[in-house]
Amino acid sequence: MTKETPAVPPPARAAKRPPVEETASFLQSLLASHGPNYLEKLFGSKARDALGPLGGVEKVAITLSESQTIEDFGAALHLMRADLEHLRSVFLAVENGDLGMLKSLGIKDSELGDVKFFLEKLVNTGFLD
Repeated sequence: MTKETPAVPPPARAAKRPPVEETASFLQSLLASHGPNYLEKLFGSKARDALGPLGGVEKVAITLSESQTIEDFGAALHLMRADLEHLRSVFLAVENGDLGMLKSLGIKDSELGDVKFFLEKLVNTGFLD
């Protein structure tokens, strides 16, 4: 009887992602500072009411941490294609240093640093791959 070698899992990129607690805290602080619909700027219309239609802050934070890619994230939260493409454009703007695009979404200068820093962590762990 031969023993089969267990399949090697894909690289554990999610392990490099910000911890769920940090992600949830960041999302919560944006909502507390800017109102319950602020995250629509990133995630689209389903992010209204403090991410309620997407399952709430905790669910979105967990899904961001566990999803290998933006496609996985969109599928897990049942994002509409248009919202997923919008989110991808936000991440690409961060990756390319296009702060003008982020400003055009209504993200204020005082918020740009935090938003960019947070999104870069996801970009740098292969979220757009």
